[in-house]
Amino acid sequence: MSIKGLSKAASALALVGVVAPFLVQSVSADEEQPTSALKDVAGVSNFSGSQIIDSAASGNNNTGSASGTSYAGIGFTSGDLILYQVPNFDFSMDNKIAADIYKMIANPNSADNNRMAVIVDNRYTQTGVKASDNESYYNWTLNAQAGNFLAKDASGNVVSTLDNNDAEVLINDSGTSLKYNIPESQNGKDQPKKLYKPANNDEDSADGLTFAAAKTTNILGANPMIASASNSKFPGPTGINFKDIASAEFVVLPGSTTSGIAKIVPNAKYVSNITWTLSAAPLH
Repeated sequence: MSIKGLSKAASALALVGVVAPFLVQSVSADEEQPTSALKDVAGVSNFSGSQIIDSAASGNNNTGSASGTSYAGIGFTSGDLILYQVPNFDFSMDNKIAADIYKMIANPNSADNNRMAVIVDNRYTQTGVKASDNESYYNWTLNAQAGNFLAKDASGNVVSTLDNNDAEVLINDSGTSLKYNIPESQNGKDQPKKLYKPANNDEDSADGLTFAAAKTTNILGANPMIASASNSKFPGPTGINFKDIASAEFVVLPGSTTSGIAKIVPNAKYVSNITWTLSAAPLH
């Protein structure tokens, strides 16, 4: 980190704009007419009805039985790669002006902390197939870029701007602050709200998952990788948990007489939009 050992820091509030899902590959099952998995299957006489058996019980010793065959079928299409939610970073208004480091406000109910980035991978993918084992691996990359922090007056006019010459927004500064969670909801077809809450597991890492490098990932004016899956064997949802107050930090730089700490306006609310980008290459 660029600054250590200095006194308490300045007023800054970062609000993240949630972006639309990265990709919709196909119409969801809720919106399309279902197609038959049994149509044209040999032996099926009525794919949406019944099989006519018309077999009489036969046997001896006053016992008997009759048997027949019906069919069950189901098929799947490749699903979507979705950016489901992204976190807001609130560094509070209660900071003294100084060139220093600001941590986020802690959630008062840590058991229900939903400050997460959630990626849902429902694709069928052959990305990264290894010839030796013929296995499928799932891949995606999540990037983030914060814009300038703007302070506006009551009329909406910008009165002060903090850019990457004045401040930094560091992700995962401590190196262990980002956590991996499997959200409880699996984005199932019949789950109307499709909500994601952190599950009980709270691990520092997961199969095939890489986090932003500690102490070096500044997203203000840059667009670095926050998390990526390059050889994960597990589809479904992945949650990157920002519940640790050090998982995102705001840093005010000393600057000069015209930058950094010198530009801060007391009692102003500085707000930045953060653009989150989910990508996969190749997609399938």
